[in-house]
Amino acid sequence: HSVPSGVADQPFGDEETREGAKNRALAAYNAACSEAKESNHLEDMPDFAVGLEGGLEKVVFEKHEELWCMAWMAIVGSTTCTSAKAEDDEYCAVDGESKSLTWGYAKTGSFLLPPALCDLVINKNMELGHADDVVFRRVNSKHGSGTVGVLTKGEIDRTEYYVHALKLALIPWIRPQLYLDSSAS
Repeated sequence: HSVPSGVADQPFGDEETREGAKNRALAAYNAACSEAKESNHLEDMPDFAVGLEGGLEKVVFEKHEELWCMAWMAIVGSTTCTSAKAEDDEYCAVDGESKSLTWGYAKTGSFLLPPALCDLVINKNMELGHADDVVFRRVNSKHGSGTVGVLTKGEIDRTEYYVHALKLALIPWIRPQLYLDSSAS
């Protein structure tokens, strides 16, 4: 489901970017639940929903303002879902337990944007995707390889950039005994 982030088109900082990812995950979860209920296919209720939000971090280093690109991943899912659970994890969802939700979050690595992109974003108030299109003479790059793709000459594309963080955001379901089991603390 394509859902709004509820934050600025170009989020700045970890807090706003993470909030955008969380909002997207929850909206996608709710949309999938509504769709399953409306079609009377309750077996299609989601176990998880994922929200991704790219953002920028302003950093002043040696009296120069820099922009660093990053993204946050948010996963919302049922505490009773154990499909991702590690084989050696001893967590067991209690029969009849309410299907409450829990969250997993992770952040990608970050990289410094070149001055031409920084200028357009900071001084012309452009969203990074639009600035990328101008600087690299592309169209709708934020839905293609992304800025990371063109800067790394395709070594890391937008999808690959998100993969590690998505896997890390799944940790609460991989090791639920450590994250979800209140008796483990």
